[in-house]
Amino acid sequence: MARITVKHRHGQSFDIQVRGYPLVSDEPVTLGGDDEGPTPTELMVAGLAACAADEVVKCLMDAALTYDLTEIGADFAWDAGGRRVASIRLSVTLPEEINENTRQKVMMAMLSCPARKMLSEPPNVEYELKAGGIPSLMGPGLGGSSWPDEAPPDVDAQD
Repeated sequence: MARITVKHRHGQSFDIQVRGYPLVSDEPVTLGGDDEGPTPTELMVAGLAACAADEVVKCLMDAALTYDLTEIGADFAWDAGGRRVASIRLSVTLPEEINENTRQKVMMAMLSCPARKMLSEPPNVEYELKAGGIPSLMGPGLGGSSWPDEAPPDVDAQD
C-alpha cells in the first residue's frame, strides 16, 4: 500500500510528503490559517485536474498531436451548508484544433482518470488512532459514525 505522510507544522499548516515530493497545506487567513498553501479540498480538486490532464496528454501523444501547451482548469463550487464540494468543472484547452473523433477520445480519456473513478466508486477508508501506544481503528463495519456531526470547514465560502 502506498503511503503519504502529513505532519503538523504550526496552526493549521501541514507538511505533506508524497513519494519524497514536498507539499504544504494550510487554511486561508479567514478560516484561522496562515494561507501558506492550498487547502486539503483544493489539493483534492487539483489532484483530479492533474489526473485528467495526464490522461488527456497520453491520448494526444497516442494520436501524435501537439500537447505541450495543454491546460486543464478546475472550477469548483462549495456547498457551505453541506460542508463539501458540490460540483467540479474541468476545462481542457488544447494548443491546436482536433477532429470530432479525437475530441471524443480526449473526453473519454478524461473520464478514465483513476481519481475520477475513486470519486465514482469510493474506496473503503479506515481511520486509525495511536495515542499513548494504544491503537483504535474506525471505519466501515468497525463501529462509530461514518461522518462527524460538525465537519470543520476547509475552504472559503464560494458564491
